[in-house]
Parts: sequence; structure tokens; C-alpha cells
Amino acid sequence: MNESPAVQKRLLLVCNPIAGGGKGRVRGPELAAALQARGVHAECWFTRARGDAEARARQAGGERWDGIVALGGDGTVNEVLNGMPDLRRPLGFFPLGTANVLACELGLPTRVVAAADALAAGHTRPLAVGRAANRRFLLFCGVGVDGAVVRRLNEVRNGNSGKRKWAAPILHTLWRWPQFSLRVTLADGEVLDGLSSVLVTRVRDYGGVLKLPPEVSPDSGRLHVLAFRQRSRLSWLWLGLRGVTRTLRGGGKLQVRTTIALRVEGDAPYQLDGDLGGAAPVALALEWQPVPILVPPPR
Repeated sequence: MNESPAVQKRLLLVCNPIAGGGKGRVRGPELAAALQARGVHAECWFTRARGDAEARARQAGGERWDGIVALGGDGTVNEVLNGMPDLRRPLGFFPLGTANVLACELGLPTRVVAAADALAAGHTRPLAVGRAANRRFLLFCGVGVDGAVVRRLNEVRNGNSGKRKWAAPILHTLWRWPQFSLRVTLADGEVLDGLSSVLVTRVRDYGGVLKLPPEVSPDSGRLHVLAFRQRSRLSWLWLGLRGVTRTLRGGGKLQVRTTIALRVEGDAPYQLDGDLGGAAPVALALEWQPVPILVPPPR
């Protein structure tokens, strides 16, 4: 549900210039100019290396901005989110990345003019924020197979852009097929063990390709836990196919739960919003403060 508008007067644009194959360097100034034309003071600030967006968002906490807008992919949004000292400040997003899961989930505009209109209007939608160890996430924490894929991506990261960069890490993981044994303890005391992978999600769209079970909703204010028990490559690929065809449901090899906190134990890597987060065991919970996301006004 959209909250009442609070018109933005000063917006800081934190822009990844290499996002979208270099489109970020062009779209940042274009969006700033479009906002200026709508009476909004907008400053475009370019990142130079990983971690810059987080550092700039942290610094902005002591400055007089009415909101921060991330221009890039979901990783850029995650950095800005983790740098923000105060989650009451609105967060905007102009998608330029590979999957742009958050933009797909919230129906955010991908054109400069439409994005400027939405950002200038100042309508917000509160989204609950997850935390894994000492890092926030808006989308996912994946422990096990997808954590192994992201770990492999970090090991062989090169100049490839777009979805092509994921092909080799996915094939490598399928070929090696690591066998994880994970255990989940939910806030209510329920224990799920003998798991091969665990996906803790706030959204239904996964990677811009798969659709998670219909009970997963960004508006639930809860963490949705998908606990996988499949052990073979074939079972994993079958569940992936069901995600592509939007028929993925809970059952014997996939247990679906909602919770406010959980702990995942076992020896496995985990990813947060597409970036390597660390290794289990890891404790996850909801932040007490949701973040207001700038979205288009309701029609």
C-alpha cells in the first residue's frame, strides 16, 4: 500500500557508472536533469569501486537530503541500504543491472522521464528489511547451492556483463554439485533439518526468471523461508523449471514457512541480494524499522 506523498525536494543520486554496460554514466546525469526540471534539487554522485555506494550513503546520513536514489543493479541498492544510518529516509531505485528484481517486484519505471515523475511525486511504500549477521537485505539470503554459485562468481569474476556472467558459475556448480546438510531453527522453535539449500526471501521474483510460491509477498512484513530437501541435480533443475513456469509450490522436497527470525546451521556459503555474504552458521531476523521505497503514485 502506498503512503501519503511527501514531496522530495533534495535527492542524492548514487550511481554505478558501469551498470547496464556503461549506461549508468549517462542515465545518472539525465535523471538529475529531469528531476531539476521538476523542481527537485538532485545531485549525481558516481561510484568508483565496490563499497563506495555504501560509504556515500553512510556519509549522507549527516547531510540534508530528503531521500537517496540508487542507480544500478540490486547490488547497488543493497550497498546504499547498508550504508543508510536512518531507515526512515526514503530510498529510491532506478534499475540498470542484470536482474533488477526489486524493480520487477515493485513495478518501478525503467525510463528516465517516468522515473523522474515518480521520484518527484514522493510516494513511498514501506518494505520490511531483513538482516543476516551484520548485513541488511531487501531481497534474498540464499544458503547452499545459490551461495555456492555466487561464491564461484566471485572467484572467476571478469568483464562479462548481464546474465551471461552467471552461466559459467551455474554450470560449474552443477558439475561439482556440492552436497550441503543444513538445519533451520525458526523463531517459534520449529526445526527443519536434512536440507540441501535454504532461501530466505522478501520478494517473489527470483533473478528476473523464476517465480517463487504465491504466498511469498513483499508486503507481508515477514521473512519467507524456502527449505529445499532435493539432493540430485535433476531434482534441482526440476524445481527450477517449475519456477520458470510459475508452478513452484511447497511439498515434500520444498517446505515453505514464514517467520520473523531464524538460524541456519551447517557448512555452506550464503549470498545476500546477489553478493557473497559469508558462510553458515548465520542468524537472520527482521529489522524493527521498515524502509520507505519511492514508488510511482497509485493510479
